Amino acid sequence: MLGIHARTLLTPRVLIPRRLPNGCRHWTCPASSLNLRSGPLQPKLLSPRWQGVRTFHTHPPLKNSTESKTVAPGTTPSSLLSLVKSSPQTASSFRKIVALAKPERKPLLIAIGLLLVSSSVSMSVPFTIGKLIDFFSTTNPQIPFGLSVWQVSAVLLMLFTTGAVANTGRAVLMRMAGQRIVARLRERTYSAALKQEVEYVERGEGDVLSRLSVDTSIVGESVTQNLSDGLRSVVMSAVGLGAMFYLSPTLTLLMLAVVPPVSLGAVFYGRYLKQLSNKTQESMGEMTKVASEALSALRTVQAFNAHAQEEQKFHQRVTTVLSLARKEAIASGIFFGSSGWSGNVTLLALLGYGGTLVSHGDISVGDLTSLLLYTVYVGSGLQMLTSFFSSIMRGIGAGTRIFELLDRAPAIPPHKGIEVPHTRRGPVRFEGVQFEYPSRKGAEILKDLNLEVGVGESVAIVGKSGSGKSSIHSLLLRYYDPLKGKVTFDGQDIREFNLASWRDVIGIVPQDPVLFTGTIATNIAYGNPDATREQVENAAREANCEFVWGMPKGFDTEIGRLSLSGGQRQRLAIARALLKKPAILALDEATSSLDATSERRVNDAIDTIVQSHQTTCLFVAHRLSTIARAERIVVLEDGRITESGTYHQLVNRPDSRFRALMAAQLSTVDGGSPDADAVLEDSDENDELEDASTAKPGPHTGSSKS
Repeated sequence: MLGIHARTLLTPRVLIPRRLPNGCRHWTCPASSLNLRSGPLQPKLLSPRWQGVRTFHTHPPLKNSTESKTVAPGTTPSSLLSLVKSSPQTASSFRKIVALAKPERKPLLIAIGLLLVSSSVSMSVPFTIGKLIDFFSTTNPQIPFGLSVWQVSAVLLMLFTTGAVANTGRAVLMRMAGQRIVARLRERTYSAALKQEVEYVERGEGDVLSRLSVDTSIVGESVTQNLSDGLRSVVMSAVGLGAMFYLSPTLTLLMLAVVPPVSLGAVFYGRYLKQLSNKTQESMGEMTKVASEALSALRTVQAFNAHAQEEQKFHQRVTTVLSLARKEAIASGIFFGSSGWSGNVTLLALLGYGGTLVSHGDISVGDLTSLLLYTVYVGSGLQMLTSFFSSIMRGIGAGTRIFELLDRAPAIPPHKGIEVPHTRRGPVRFEGVQFEYPSRKGAEILKDLNLEVGVGESVAIVGKSGSGKSSIHSLLLRYYDPLKGKVTFDGQDIREFNLASWRDVIGIVPQDPVLFTGTIATNIAYGNPDATREQVENAAREANCEFVWGMPKGFDTEIGRLSLSGGQRQRLAIARALLKKPAILALDEATSSLDATSERRVNDAIDTIVQSHQTTCLFVAHRLSTIARAERIVVLEDGRITESGTYHQLVNRPDSRFRALMAAQLSTVDGGSPDADAVLEDSDENDELEDASTAKPGPHTGSSKS
């Protein structure tokens, strides 16, 4: 490794040798005399432990050892091996790609055996044709072993049939092994993506989808189908060259004159193709991201007649992919065109010189024919080997992106820490919390936040938009960690908890609940697959989901993302949260987009939870009807809590910030009415009268799609 890096990255200007007692030489290089330059590896890829190297050792030449032999000038190493060794990252990706085939060792070994059989049959064809030409061109033909022409034909037919069957088995085994490898790789990639922190996935959702679909297919093909073709090309080239040397070493050496320049071209072509492959896959990810965003928000796109705008954005991404594909097409055309031309010129030279040898009686017509056919086979094998090399480079490029995700350690480890018992209860505290989103460095959201929520207490967080209310929920669920301070539960920092067990004691009701394709029952039981039907129905009753009983198939009704109204989705989300029997319930603007009837039904469900005093509730709300139900209200402004108290305390305080916020809201609703403050003071009484006059329908009273 040192030898590679020393030649490509470090050019010492001053070397001071000193012989050691063991015969080694100790070279000292002053740090100032090191000239860093770029080579096949970028300097940033140099391992940190080599960046400070100022001394190194060299051993004396080994006598009578192959290790002391040097490669002759002009000798071209194997294209694939030289490129793989030129970059630790490439070598690592190549090893990992090969390791993917380990679970498929048995079928792949059988396929390789069948490959050898079919290739052997194929490579016997030129030799057979040459012998047949010599047989029919002689005046007294003799067939070995005293066989007749028909017997020889039958043997050849059986031989070719065996080769065809072996080739069929090879293709089937390789393809099935490849599909299984791709399936496992996709599952691993998907699992790794789900374990990453929210920020990573949301920042590059389209890129993750591209790795999951396109890159995995490329890697799977590289390790199976392309590997099969590569092995076949190696066998064809090796056997063909051996047969050619057997027939005529002189003509074979003439043919080999074209191999070094073609191999050198393959090295440069492979490196260029690998770079293009990485750029292409990244561009494909950007294209997928644009399409995913537009299609997932199709209603908004259509409502704003933004088709042309989205089409233009997609066109720009497609054009980028197309330009990269054009570069690859030009490079491929130049390389394969030049290599094909070289092969044809070589064949022409062999034909001319071989004809001279035939006229002199040095070789027979049949041998020349066999040699020419072997030349075609070897040329085809080398071309397949180049294609295999290109595919491997493309696979390494795609594999680098996949293994980057597979090897990436989430910023918030999902499976480390202390398990949180489901029955554990305790206060929730935010102690000196300072927070900013990773994508918005320097824009502080929360500033020295201090908040305590007691066991079974319900607290409403109010404030202007952008004041950091929803960020409190994000920190509570550990989508992010605070920059300073800590969040504790029952006196213990939540960063010490196992993330899965911690989230298992929290129920979340977002502002825009997400429903998944499936039945109502599976949506309520989402994340809790062991829940019984009775538990699902009880949770639905507690959340006032009476509309479910009025549906044609009840809880077995199939729904999608937007099959239900906003109020119905909110109540299903509350039922989903209640099914967990959570220690903490976090509601984020649960009623902000609902009509009065739906809001009342959701608030009834919230009332049931609050009055039980068994679940710690943390509301983020704007609607006065929801805020008034909390036992305590905290006002959040510019990332800090400016005041805290009960609804009556804050409303009756003349200089209250909460009173000002709510008065502004009511003034907006009432068109700037001067009686907004009076309305605010009487709102709690009106809420109580309204709730008292509203009877809760039973769970079997029918459907009310709100």
